[in-house]
Amino acid sequence: MTTIYLRLANAPQTHAFIIGCGRFPSLSANGSADRLATTAGARAIVRFLLDRADRLIAPLGSIEVLLSDPALVAGQDTLSLGIVDHDPRVDDVVQPANEANYHTAGDRWIGRCRPGDHMFFYIASHGVTDSDTTAVAVLEDIRSINHRPWAQSINITQLASALPTLQADGCWVFLDACQEVIPAIFQQINGAQSPALITPDITALTRRRTSSVSLAGSRLGTSAWAPTDGAPPFFTQALIEGLSGASVEFSNPDGWVVTGQQILFTLGRIANAALNNTDLQTESLTQFNRDVKLLRVPHPQIPVVVRTAVESHMIAAVSVTANDGNGRIFTKNDAEMAWRFRVDPDLTRYTTSAQFPGGNPSYQDQVFTAAPPAQIVELVE
Repeated sequence: MTTIYLRLANAPQTHAFIIGCGRFPSLSANGSADRLATTAGARAIVRFLLDRADRLIAPLGSIEVLLSDPALVAGQDTLSLGIVDHDPRVDDVVQPANEANYHTAGDRWIGRCRPGDHMFFYIASHGVTDSDTTAVAVLEDIRSINHRPWAQSINITQLASALPTLQADGCWVFLDACQEVIPAIFQQINGAQSPALITPDITALTRRRTSSVSLAGSRLGTSAWAPTDGAPPFFTQALIEGLSGASVEFSNPDGWVVTGQQILFTLGRIANAALNNTDLQTESLTQFNRDVKLLRVPHPQIPVVVRTAVESHMIAAVSVTANDGNGRIFTKNDAEMAWRFRVDPDLTRYTTSAQFPGGNPSYQDQVFTAAPPAQIVELVE
């Protein structure tokens, strides 16, 4: 079964479809194409949604999940998140992320949408591009059928463009995958030819009330990256940081809220400050929606990173502090070459200082303002 959460109500709700695909038997017989991080990313997103079910602007109504975990036997994939409220399953098994299951679960997901709802889609997998504008994520059974080798995939760009025709108030589409250029796909007429979940007509497209917030963790022709220890991919880590409170704006009457604008344009800074990842590149896949709100964050904190111009100097410092002048002082207490901490997003000005033995080297104080999404401070001599 793919439905792992079901709590339907008459008011607007959020319906999520989460896919983690890391097993690809037809791409490599020896498992070299498999990726543990993809299912870890999917589980982390599911956990995030479950933990904030009632903080979403449209409370959580349902979650569909497909997992192809290379650490498990095909057909025995499990969610592995413990007890889940409102779970209609009789056991912890979820179905694998293949073409047939994608369409069955996708039809259920699409069928729940009513005007005013929010639709949330996330996939971590391998990815390709089949034109200069189209991002495609592949499913477990990719290249398993000789006469349509690339059809076992999802045209993410098309999905993001079509979702708003359901008259949802918010459409959120996240792709954690590469956008590699594969010559074999370009040689095919009409590209990968993956069947769409939604095939809207022109009238439906012109009547849509919103656009999707659609973001990929890579740019056209480039790769997405992930740890090799089974942790979620780097884009997913940054996305969760953003959704958890870094990518917020203050909005009456909801208070601090995660918005489309902040998610679309801030994850690179967040990855830099929170994860020490200076290389994350993201790309919007469709005409973007800046103003839509996803969830409330009662007490957000924003990540701050402080570095010295010579990276190794940070370890030699006797003390490194951030002081707001009114009694709030943060002090570095580790041996890392980048100092990371969090502050309230209250627009307070902090002065950052570094002291060294004998006063050498001598670094100038730097000031930062505690404002979302993140603050990156470099001390200079």
